[in-house]
Amino acid sequence: MKIIFSILMVYISDVCGAVESLQTQDMRDKCRSAQTLEKSLVELEAKFAAILQKEKGSAPALRNAYNILARCFTTLFSIQRFSEILTIIQKGDENNFVRASILIKNFTAYFRTISAELNKWNIEIANVKSEKKNLQNEINKISEDYNSISEEINQLGTEISGRRVDNVIQKDVVYHIAHKAESIEELDAELEAENTVGVLKNTKVSTDLSISYPVNGTLVNEFGDKGDNGQMIYYMAFRTRPGAIVTSPADGQVVFAGKFLNFGNMIIISNGEYRIFLYGITNAFASTGDVLAAGDYIGKMGSAEDTLIRMELKKSGEPLDPRHWLVKTLEKEKNV
Repeated sequence: MKIIFSILMVYISDVCGAVESLQTQDMRDKCRSAQTLEKSLVELEAKFAAILQKEKGSAPALRNAYNILARCFTTLFSIQRFSEILTIIQKGDENNFVRASILIKNFTAYFRTISAELNKWNIEIANVKSEKKNLQNEINKISEDYNSISEEINQLGTEISGRRVDNVIQKDVVYHIAHKAESIEELDAELEAENTVGVLKNTKVSTDLSISYPVNGTLVNEFGDKGDNGQMIYYMAFRTRPGAIVTSPADGQVVFAGKFLNFGNMIIISNGEYRIFLYGITNAFASTGDVLAAGDYIGKMGSAEDTLIRMELKKSGEPLDPRHWLVKTLEKEKNV
């Protein structure tokens, strides 16, 4: 009997770990492609900003080049004038003839020098303009691909929303918690209590924790850094681009989705033991009760300047450094 019970528990555990999310592999692939394109756009936009700065810096050089050109014409005129003088004085004083010859020689050397400098700047400016044009064409092409795949993600998102079955009781509990808690610590404590006995208990997903990056962006704050108030921070913060796709960093079930205090839209994902807090998402897509796989679409950043998304990891109220699990995931991906 015990053997049968053990086999049954293993089966139930396997089923819980293999619960399929509402989202398909096609959606995950599209999100991954979108984030790859975002990375390319960020790199190209940085290069474009640098070339604009270079172009701006070359403007004084361009003006200088035109001044040189003007001096070239003056020099040519002077050479012509001194040639005429030389012809006149050739029959006269030999010393004047020598002096005039030296002047013509010096003017000729100067003309060659400034002509070479003018040519150098013309080449430099032409190269900058060519590079700028090529970068702009590349950005336009990738932007077109990105906008196309974003539209496909929006369409798939509409289909997923149509299949979603909302739990009204869960949403009521989330609403109550969001208005009752006055800090992330209090919110986490409420969720811990609900996870033990309440309607937000994760009954669908039980899996080992493996974390990946939720957005393509630059890491600007790490766990353990000091915040503006001098206090230690317990999150990782990513600066991403406007309109960036946000994906689930881990397998799990959404146990909280909604606005919370001044953190904006917050999505909390539980894998049965750990909870991942994501906040700052402009347009949240995931809903309370959703079962997610790593890479599932959970939202999108807006077009505003504030494109910072934060990620916290907690276990039984204790804040943990997500880097440990991020490193494990990266090592696992390398070995695949």
